Amino acid sequence: MVTLTIDTGSGSELTHEIAKNTVSIGASSGNDVVLRAPGVAPVHLVIRRTGDTLTFLGQQRQIVLLNGERRSRGVLMIGDRIRVGTATVTVAEGSRQDADGGVAETGAEAVEGMVSGADPQTAGEAKPRSEVVLYNEPERLAEGRRRLLDVFLAGVREDLLVSLEGFFDGVFPGRRSLLAWLDQKGRLQPIASRWSGALPHLPPRSFAELDRGSRIAVVRGGASEILIYPVPVGGEGRVYLLLETNDSDFEEDRVLLAELAGMLAVQWENVSKGSALFGQWESEARQKLDARLPGSSQAVDVLREQLLSAARSSSPVLLYGRSGSGRAYLASLIASLCPTGAPWIRVVQVDGGDETTLRVELFGSGNTMGVRGLAERAGGGVVVVREVQRMSPEMQLQTASVIEEDSVSGYGSKVRWIFTCDGEWVGSVAEGGPDASLFDKLQNHLIRVPPIEERREDLPLIVVRMLEWVGAEQGKQIQGIALETLDSLLGHPFDGQIAELLGELRRLVSATPEGEMVRGSLQRSTSVAGSPPEDSDRTVDTAVVLSQDNLKVVIPAVERLLIDRVLRRSLGNQSKAARELNLSRGALIAKIKEYGIQDYRALRRNRQ
Repeated sequence: MVTLTIDTGSGSELTHEIAKNTVSIGASSGNDVVLRAPGVAPVHLVIRRTGDTLTFLGQQRQIVLLNGERRSRGVLMIGDRIRVGTATVTVAEGSRQDADGGVAETGAEAVEGMVSGADPQTAGEAKPRSEVVLYNEPERLAEGRRRLLDVFLAGVREDLLVSLEGFFDGVFPGRRSLLAWLDQKGRLQPIASRWSGALPHLPPRSFAELDRGSRIAVVRGGASEILIYPVPVGGEGRVYLLLETNDSDFEEDRVLLAELAGMLAVQWENVSKGSALFGQWESEARQKLDARLPGSSQAVDVLREQLLSAARSSSPVLLYGRSGSGRAYLASLIASLCPTGAPWIRVVQVDGGDETTLRVELFGSGNTMGVRGLAERAGGGVVVVREVQRMSPEMQLQTASVIEEDSVSGYGSKVRWIFTCDGEWVGSVAEGGPDASLFDKLQNHLIRVPPIEERREDLPLIVVRMLEWVGAEQGKQIQGIALETLDSLLGHPFDGQIAELLGELRRLVSATPEGEMVRGSLQRSTSVAGSPPEDSDRTVDTAVVLSQDNLKVVIPAVERLLIDRVLRRSLGNQSKAARELNLSRGALIAKIKEYGIQDYRALRRNRQ
């Protein structure tokens, strides 16, 4: 006969005398020994007796501490101590054989059976009865849960990250702890940290495996271990909790990190408002904004701050402004700044009219065998809806309902919504323009895109930066821009906003030889004040002309563009240009006069 003495940490002991060959221990009521304590699995381990030998086997990869050593199986001797969760099972000698060859109980449960008044002779025929067993939770777990509630109750009113660092100090004193996100290079970047020394580096495949299902990781090295818990923060986004642990505290640490991870997942919107959030990410994001949104005007400074705030959050965004002001570009910029890595992006254009196709694309076909909507397919991605003002009121209402349903799913939104519209739609709220429910969802991030008139002082820097982009786009090395060409750009009204400026720069760069300086004049869309009206073929913007179906308008515009480009490339050499254009030199000279094309022979003189 072998006796198991169980100490649950509450000050009382429960004794089981084993008279069976196989005894299971776990939290489920179907076990031979029911052990309800934190960290105990439904079936944690099985003890088998073969003759005078006792062995144990952990079930479902469960681990126990056998005399302080982590084991999943082994041989038991009299006096061995097995730590299961927060309870301790001691193997002791026993002498009392149970009459039915089962498991005899002494201690608290035996006393409870006597008090119940059950007749020993009819005990086997008695119906199963319900029982209430009260346990004292281990002191450290109880204190940790209390502090956890304090963190999040205070965090909804103030900076939650400060409270979270205090939680690390109070619950895990003297040990390294960290909340971090994973950058695009697979490196952990701190959010709230009590970590000293180098951060652990795991290969990307390890994080990919960790994000599948309900998994945690333990990094073993030397005398310490590092416990890693993933935290879902909307769709497929993840941040990670890291804690330095040891054998004696492992089970309680795992319980506390699991509860902290759940609270962070539910309260992530409050966490994202922390002033110290994503320390290194924020500095990198600001550098990226400065590079991709150049300028020093007040309008651009305000715009950058709004974009940074939107990138931190998962709430829907509305970008409004004039057509051509760069709203779609800014939407992609917000998505690229996502702290947990650049997500999948899908752009949806609203054209007005029949919305059947648009409804199926956004919301699915409405049956289990049909097409799934973007909210289901996105998986943590971003959906950009362009020209939302063209949606019907019914479509706007349905969009608001999908956003609401997605936002209350409990673990953050599956999809990030970014909308663009013109300024008039936002200004028509009082007249019933936007649907009230949809507009209410967009209140957190209403971002006005300033027109180019408010950014005139930024134009020189914008032109220089755009020339770099266009040169790379066309595979050309550009040696700056001529002063007279820059002056003409700065004086141009650009009614088409940034889109028109980009189109002009692409045209100028395409006509610039490799390694040369950009030169040329603009194709103005309106006559200069005080000058006589010019021929309409010369004054309309090329992009507008090409969108027309009138050959009498399109062909002269294309001819002028080609001749201008070839003459610039040949540095005004009319004979060489005529051969490339498959024209006689006389015909080329006639067209130069007809279209009023600039004489580029000065380019050769400037090179000499």
